Amino acid sequence: MKIRDLVICVCLFAAPPVIANDHPPSDASIDQLLTLTNARQLLDQMKAQVDSMIAAGMHAAQQGQALTPERQAVLDRMKSKMAAVITESLSWESLEPIYIRTYRASLTQDELDGMIAFYASAPGQAYIHKIPVIMQNVMVEMQGMLKPMQDKLAEIQKQTIQELKDLKASQDATAKSHGGSTS
Repeated sequence: MKIRDLVICVCLFAAPPVIANDHPPSDASIDQLLTLTNARQLLDQMKAQVDSMIAAGMHAAQQGQALTPERQAVLDRMKSKMAAVITESLSWESLEPIYIRTYRASLTQDELDGMIAFYASAPGQAYIHKIPVIMQNVMVEMQGMLKPMQDKLAEIQKQTIQELKDLKASQDATAKSHGGSTS
């Protein structure tokens, strides 16, 4: 019996630990994951896409009308100011601490280790390299959905403006019939 107990003890001490590492991930492993997933480059690409969307929105708002050089200069300054705000707000220096805090609060070291193993693999790297194209395609698909939504929202806005005009006209008429005025 004692030999069996000794063998069990030796096996337990010699076996690799099977206990899950459910501790928060280390900053080093979070940094490794962010590097593997090209998080910084994806952020730069996202900023470029936002900038393009702003330019497209400004162009659409012009509705094909020619602008005077003065008006164009005003719009160019606005676009530059907006781009500066986006660049500042979405800088890696601002967002990296958020990534680290969020990953540390949301994942265990074991989970992060599994993610690192996946993203370091060939399929993981393929995914990382293709995600910008995937996201671009999703955005293209969404633009098709957004146009009808924008049209509906514009129609609601138009109807609301008309309702407000009608309400004001009705109030003005009521006030005049009572000898008062609306301010």
